[in-house]
Amino acid sequence: MDSARKFLESLQRFDLSMLLRHCQASVEQLETALDWFSDLEDEAIIVRAPVPIADALRSLPQQDRKRIAEAVSSGQQVSKQHDDIRVETLDGAHASGTVALLSELLIHRGMMIDVATGGARIQDVDDYYRAREVRIREAIPEGVTYENPHVDLWAWYRHWGAELPQYKDRRFYVRQLFSHAIETLSKRSSLPSEPREVTGWERVDRALSKARTQLESASAEEDCQAIGLLCREVIISLAQAVYDPTIHESLDGVRPSDTDANRMLEAYIGHVFPGASNKEVRAHHRASLALALNLQHRRTATRLLAALCVEATASTTAVVSIIARSDSV
Repeated sequence: MDSARKFLESLQRFDLSMLLRHCQASVEQLETALDWFSDLEDEAIIVRAPVPIADALRSLPQQDRKRIAEAVSSGQQVSKQHDDIRVETLDGAHASGTVALLSELLIHRGMMIDVATGGARIQDVDDYYRAREVRIREAIPEGVTYENPHVDLWAWYRHWGAELPQYKDRRFYVRQLFSHAIETLSKRSSLPSEPREVTGWERVDRALSKARTQLESASAEEDCQAIGLLCREVIISLAQAVYDPTIHESLDGVRPSDTDANRMLEAYIGHVFPGASNKEVRAHHRASLALALNLQHRRTATRLLAALCVEATASTTAVVSIIARSDSV
């Protein structure tokens, strides 16, 4: 997938590259028919994607699907030139954040073009359009222009009937309508911060997921500072989940307050890993908490620092979760 994404980015197709970041792709031999002597096979490019990326891939125009096929083929041994992809939905997988919003925009764009060029009937898809329009407007971040004047497909129908008599004009109009939002979202840096296994502590998991989502759309310094605050809240909730004042004694004898994550985690981890030989284990959470506090108050906060903070917080969460599981055995 790395080579496929680099291929697309070399063509300035950051929108397609962002979609593929969350997909799996392969060149496979598929059985297509049965003749008198043997099964016939055909080579196909299979792209497996979470919801709603899979629907976005299916809604792409043919030339974009061909470009993805070329991108995947560029890093593989293939027996022929591929002009299309086969899209399959990954069971139980659901994308979120910027890539989900990008997918919704692509699906929305495809639906508007489809109903205006002899495809689906408006009455069959208008409910989906109106619901998606609400989601898009709620999710569009600051700095991204989205000015779709058509609240439903019937309004779109009235507009194209009066102003856009030809199919080519309707396609051009819709692509221009979505171009700024799609281009702006696609060019946002995709710093890695992959979700880890959930801990089962609802507040911890929820806040960490929110921090990842905000990271994908962060642009200004204030956005990144807010991520630092969220990461601090994750660590506080984590400490509250494992600390028991009747069992865990703070290292300096001071009883921690409800928000003193450092003392609570020191007491908890020190109880499980006491002694000088375990000081590195006890130091892990302090570094991630210090990074979160620094990011929260840094007026020159950047997305890179925010990404490091999210990853450090996720790491601390994973470490404490491992300790908690082993401690309960």
